[in-house]
Amino acid sequence: MTVESTEAGQLGRYLRLFDSGQRLGWTYRDPDSLRRPFGEPEPQREQVAVGYENRTEAARLDHADRRRSALKIGGGVATACFVLSYFVGVVLAIAGVVAVVIGLARVALASRQLRSASADLSTHQGALEERFQSSWQLWHHRRYDHDSRQEQWVRGLDAWGALPVGPDTRRLDVFGGSQRGREGFLTVFGTSTLQERPLIVVDLTQALICRELSVLAEAADVPVDVQLLPSRMAESSIIGGLAPHELVHALVEAVHGDDPEAGRAARAVDTRILTQLCDALGEHVSVARLSAGLRVLMGEADDTKCLSREERNRIADDLLNDKNKDQVRDSLFRLMSFVHPLKDLGTAREGRGPGYLTCIALDFGAGSASTELLADLAVQSVMRRLSSFQESAPSVVVALGEQGLQRRHLEQLAQVCERRGSQLVLLQPHLRDAAEQMIGGGTVAFMRLGNHQEANAAADFIGRGHSFVLHSLTDTEGRTVNTSVAKTIGSSVSKGSTYSESVTRGRNWGSSSSTSYQGGDNPFSSSSSTNSGGSYSETTGTSTSVTYSTNESTTRTTGDSDSTSLATGRQRVYEYVLEPTQLQALAEFSLLVVERRSGGSVLVHPVDCNPNIVLLDRVSMAPLPQFDPAPTAQLSAPQPAALPQHHPGVPQPPYVPTADPTAPPQPYVPAAQQGCPTAPHQAYAPGVRSAPPQQPHWPSQNPPQQAGGWTQGPPPNWPGQQPGNQG
Repeated sequence: MTVESTEAGQLGRYLRLFDSGQRLGWTYRDPDSLRRPFGEPEPQREQVAVGYENRTEAARLDHADRRRSALKIGGGVATACFVLSYFVGVVLAIAGVVAVVIGLARVALASRQLRSASADLSTHQGALEERFQSSWQLWHHRRYDHDSRQEQWVRGLDAWGALPVGPDTRRLDVFGGSQRGREGFLTVFGTSTLQERPLIVVDLTQALICRELSVLAEAADVPVDVQLLPSRMAESSIIGGLAPHELVHALVEAVHGDDPEAGRAARAVDTRILTQLCDALGEHVSVARLSAGLRVLMGEADDTKCLSREERNRIADDLLNDKNKDQVRDSLFRLMSFVHPLKDLGTAREGRGPGYLTCIALDFGAGSASTELLADLAVQSVMRRLSSFQESAPSVVVALGEQGLQRRHLEQLAQVCERRGSQLVLLQPHLRDAAEQMIGGGTVAFMRLGNHQEANAAADFIGRGHSFVLHSLTDTEGRTVNTSVAKTIGSSVSKGSTYSESVTRGRNWGSSSSTSYQGGDNPFSSSSSTNSGGSYSETTGTSTSVTYSTNESTTRTTGDSDSTSLATGRQRVYEYVLEPTQLQALAEFSLLVVERRSGGSVLVHPVDCNPNIVLLDRVSMAPLPQFDPAPTAQLSAPQPAALPQHHPGVPQPPYVPTADPTAPPQPYVPAAQQGCPTAPHQAYAPGVRSAPPQQPHWPSQNPPQQAGGWTQGPPPNWPGQQPGNQG
C-alpha cells in the first residue's frame, strides 16, 4: 500500500503518520546538546621580559639617587663655598659653581638613561600588545565562524526521531496505559504499518480505540473495513469464508473460552454434535442454520424458515436417537444458548471484500455472554484465516479489554502468527493473570501501570543491576586556637689582656774628612771637615680590653584555625533498573520499550506515542542519527568582509573546527538507558478532531466496490448511519 506523504488535503500534517518505516513512537533529543564548544583557548597577553623591567627600575632608582645626592651634597657644598667666598675669596665661589655643574651633569646623565630604558620598555610592551590584539582578533573570528557553523548545523537537526520496530520483531507485548494512551499508540503504529503490509485490528476494549486509526486511514484513501460487534454483527465477516469444520472448531473454542480448565471431553462432545449437524445441513452451513438445527434437536419449534421440512425431519429423526439426546441434552442446551444470539452473524455482508485495514471491534455497551463469545470467536476467526491467507502475511493487533482472553487462546494465536510470519501486537491493559504468565514471549513495552503490584511485576521483569549509590554523608566543622609565649634572658662577660713589648737598639757611628785645594794665589790654601754621629731607640707597649654583653628576647606565638570537611561514602548495590514508582508515574503517552542484550544487560528506550507530535517542528519520521566525535577536516575561516561590523577585518588563516556538520549520519544504534524525555505539553486531540473541517468524522455511506477483493472508500458500518441507507 502506498500513501503519498504531503501536507495537502484534508489530513494536513497528519498524513506524515503514513510515511514509510514502521515505528512505535518518537524519542526526544535536544539539538543544543550536540553543540560543540570552541576548543581553542583564548590567547593571553605575554609578560614583558624581566630584563626590560629591571633595567628601567635600575635607571629610575639611579636617577632618584643622583637627584637626592645633587640636592643634598652638591647643594650643601655649593652653599658652603659661596658663603666662605666672602671671607676667603672668589676661588671658593668658583669651586661652588663647579660642584653645582657636576651635580647637574650627573642628574642629566641619569635622566637620559631613564628615558632610554623607559622607551625600550614601552616599545617592547607595544609590540606585545599589538601581537596580542592581532592574535585575539584572529581567535575571535575563528570562534565566531565556529559558532556560526554550529548554529546553522543545530538549526538543521531534528529534535524528535522515530523509534523503529526491530527487523526481527515478530511479537510485541504492550502492558498498561490508559484508553487514550493505547489509542495513540495504535494510531502511530498502525499508520506506519499500513505502508508495508495489511493490518488486522481486533479491538476488544469496548471503547473503540481503533476509531482514530480507521478515520485517518480512510481519509488517506486506504481501503478500510470496520466490523462492529454485536450491534452490526450481520455485516461482519468473522465467519465468512470458513469451512464447516473450521467454523465448528471456532465455535467450540469460543464457547469454552471462559473456562481456563475446559475439559477435552466437553469440547469433544460439542465438536461431534456440531460436526454431525453440519453433515446433515450439507454444503450450506451458517450460524443461523446451525441454531435452527440445534432447536430441532432440542425439540423446540423452528419458525425461521432456515431449514427445509426434509432437513428438519432428518435432523430430528436420524441425527441422534432418544437415548443419546438425553445424554447430551446439557451440551445441546449450552450450544443452543450460545449460538442462538449469533444467528444473524454475517447475513448482510453482501459480498464485500476485506479491507487493507480490517478493524473488528466490540462497540460500546456492558459486557454480556454473547459479547464475550464474539470476542473469542473473533480471535478464533483471525487464527483460522491467517492459516489459509494467500497474500502477504498481515500484521495483527489485538487490543484486549478488561476481561482479557485465556492464555491458551493467546498462545495459539502467537503460534499461528509465528508460523505464518505475521507480526503480532498484544495491547493488554493490565499485567496480571494470563498477561503476567505470557510476558517475555517477545519484545516487551510498558505504559503507565497504576497498580503497585503490576508495577512491581514490571520492575521485576526489567530486572536489577549493580550501581554505586551514596550511602553516608559526614559534615565536620572545627575550630582550633593555639597561644604560646617564650622569654629568653642571657648575659656574657669577656675579658682579655694583651701585653706587647718591643725594644729596638741601634748604634750608628761614622766620620768623614775631606781636603780640597782651592787654588788661587795661595797654592797651599785648603779646607777640611769631619762628621761623626750615632743613634739609639727603645719601644715598650701594653694593652688590656674587657667586654660585657647582655641579651634578652621574648617570643609570643598565637594560632587560630578553622576546619570544615564534607565526606561522602558510596557502596555497590543491586537495585531495580527502573523503580516501580517510575512506572506508576509515566505520562499518558509514554512508552518504555525493554531491550535485552547478550550478557544480561537491559536497555530501556523511552518513547512518546502521541500522534500530535507530527504537528511540531523538527520531527523526523526516521531514527535520529548518532554522531561520532568531530572529524579533523580543514575548513577555511570566513573573510573579514563577511563578518559583522563589530569584527575588525584582519586576514584569517584556516582553522580546525571541533565539529563537522556535514558528516554523514551513522547507523541507528539503540541509546543507553536514560531518563524519560518529556514532550512539550500539548493537549491531545485525535486526528479526527484536529483536522480541517472537510475531514469526515465518520465513514460515509454507500461505499463503491473495488475489484480484487479490497473495499475501496469508507466503510458503511460505523455508528450513526441508518441501516436503511446501506447499499
